[in-house]
Amino acid sequence: MERIIPEVEAILFSSSEPVERELLMKMLGIDRTLFLQVIEFLKEKYNVPESGLMIIDAAGGYQMVTKPQYAETLEKFYGNKKMSRLSTPALETLAIIAYKQPLTKQEIEDIRGVNCDGVVKTLLDRDLVIRKGNADLPGKPSLYHTTKKFLAYFKISSLKELPSIEDIAGDNPKQENLFNERED
Repeated sequence: MERIIPEVEAILFSSSEPVERELLMKMLGIDRTLFLQVIEFLKEKYNVPESGLMIIDAAGGYQMVTKPQYAETLEKFYGNKKMSRLSTPALETLAIIAYKQPLTKQEIEDIRGVNCDGVVKTLLDRDLVIRKGNADLPGKPSLYHTTKKFLAYFKISSLKELPSIEDIAGDNPKQENLFNERED
């Protein structure tokens, strides 16, 4: 374990994306039990007030990130070098895909009520969504799904961690209807 800890730490530190559990275990030649012990040790190591870092579960793997309380400091230091924020239409489209996937671009447009060509292209370019498979419809339109980068962007491990539609909509039934228009 003494050899493995710094190796896992170095891999997580140097990766800008979450590193898959299975890949780490295979590359290091260790079993799941030892691997989980190493991850827990590292999580505890960084879970102290003196550390600006932490290890999170994200997109089916692990990632070393800065603690949220240092976001303002990092923004002052780096300015606008971080990934630009998504526009409101992009966030709406991404939410629809996340909650209703798989679905076609036409279905997204039917729900939003506007053309989504540019927004979908932006989400594809940022690797937040992918085309995977085709609908059994005339013309065989592409089906859109979220990616692992989507999970990492929102710092979640799986789609099950998304808030419920009711939590998002709150007191705004119009937002809830956005998600309920398409019935499977």
